[in-house]
Amino acid sequence: MIEQPPFSYQINRILRGSIPFWLTFFLALLTVVPLRIEGFGPVTPALVMISVFYWSLHRPYLMPAPVVFLVGLISDILTGVPLGLSSLMLLIVHLVAISQRHVFVGKAFILTWWGYVWVASGTSLLTWIVACLYSLTLIPILPVLLQLLLTILIFPLIVWCFGAVQNSMLKSV
Repeated sequence: MIEQPPFSYQINRILRGSIPFWLTFFLALLTVVPLRIEGFGPVTPALVMISVFYWSLHRPYLMPAPVVFLVGLISDILTGVPLGLSSLMLLIVHLVAISQRHVFVGKAFILTWWGYVWVASGTSLLTWIVACLYSLTLIPILPVLLQLLLTILIFPLIVWCFGAVQNSMLKSV
């Protein structure tokens, strides 16, 4: 007869397994915190995209597509963009990360960073195009490019933090 693990063990495993979602949710909240820095709002780094990319690469079973969709909807509600836009973009990031795991996982960090540069660039450009079509006007692209640059520059720091969390709290999940 197979023995069931204790209830506390199961709860602990569930809570630790939800860490990627809660970190991503926290980053979504962090992106809407007013920092009182002139002109920073439109170029706030895409922290949620970094999180989805990282967790989809390293722990895809903890960041499945329905969770990515939910995080995107939460992000849309918090930022006021059309519902579904962030979900669509994050699902694209998720799909690319999962489909290219064999290219990035276990390789040098610079390769992962380079891959993220391409994914983030494509997603940012697609978001800009969809936003222009949605508003039926040509939106200035400079804020999009500045946001992309900040996102790419902050990527190593965020990934390092996620790596520390993964090594300390998610070893057995």
